[in-house]
Amino acid sequence: MREPVYPPLPCFPCPHNSACCAYGVTLSDAEADAIARAHGRDRIYQTRWGEWRTRIRNRRCVFLVDNRCTIHGEAYFPAVCRGFPWTDAETGGPYEYDRTICPEFVSHPELVQIGKV
Repeated sequence: MREPVYPPLPCFPCPHNSACCAYGVTLSDAEADAIARAHGRDRIYQTRWGEWRTRIRNRRCVFLVDNRCTIHGEAYFPAVCRGFPWTDAETGGPYEYDRTICPEFVSHPELVQIGKV
């Protein structure tokens, strides 16, 4: 099965001050372990439900510096970030949550339709 081809989004440099990075992201145990080893445990935390997440400082993910993700090219770049806004890292299906996190989907609603299966 071929991977779907999605239209490009203006992700770098992002014209929306990286709005999608305003929230911490869920991490797998392996991603959390790799991030903690490479960057220190203070960059991640575990919720009371046992979910690993990246920390937020100044209303953005701690790995966002100068409107750029500092771990984007790393093997442990979170699957949640890698798939957004097209693929849900947990289900492998289309991302269905809140696409308005990215203002491009507000100004170009046809993109949401393209991403649906």
